[in-house]
Amino acid sequence: MGYIEIHSHLLPFVDDGVGLKEQCSKVLAAYQAAGFDRIVFTPHLYNPYVTTRVQNIRPMFMWASEEAAKYGLVAYLGGETYVGSSDNLNTLPFLGQYVLLEVNYIVEPLFLLNQAYTLLKRGFEVILAHVERYQWFKDDSLVAQKLLEMGVHFQCNVDGVESGLATRWIEKGLIDVIAGDNHGDAGIPARLANLYVNYPEVLGRMDSLFQGMEKQK
Repeated sequence: MGYIEIHSHLLPFVDDGVGLKEQCSKVLAAYQAAGFDRIVFTPHLYNPYVTTRVQNIRPMFMWASEEAAKYGLVAYLGGETYVGSSDNLNTLPFLGQYVLLEVNYIVEPLFLLNQAYTLLKRGFEVILAHVERYQWFKDDSLVAQKLLEMGVHFQCNVDGVESGLATRWIEKGLIDVIAGDNHGDAGIPARLANLYVNYPEVLGRMDSLFQGMEKQK
């Protein structure tokens, strides 16, 4: 079984990711070459700083799914849902089970704990995206402790690991997923695969969390 990318913005004409089908195809080929066999498309949802053409999500996923299959990749549709000031949150889980959340980089959201709790009670696996980016969020904070106790999984990005921002999180065993958050960079798949080799403990947690996905679509 190959690697999995669970955080990407590669659907053309949807959000702030790739803008051309040719670019998407090039990146998908790079994932195949780096040893991946599964990829999740996670367009931004409700992010006030990103324009998302929601009407394009499903048709572009249908195209991208067929394109991914040409490279031996099984594609899944999810979303990266922004938790802001609203206590009413609609999500787009991949496989109906995994919910990827993001929040404001600078200001702590009011409803993160409540939303995470509600999603977990509904039976979802909740993943908080790129935890190393949030200036208000620390690995030893009370909020981090509460989220971990609830069962929320923490994800960091390739660049967060390479820059050292995610080092403490990884060293303390708090990271369950390393992902690309790929917005169209064909170099990310090889860099991500290299990190899986360097951090086998994280790869093991990922394999456990996403086991069985190769059999579902």
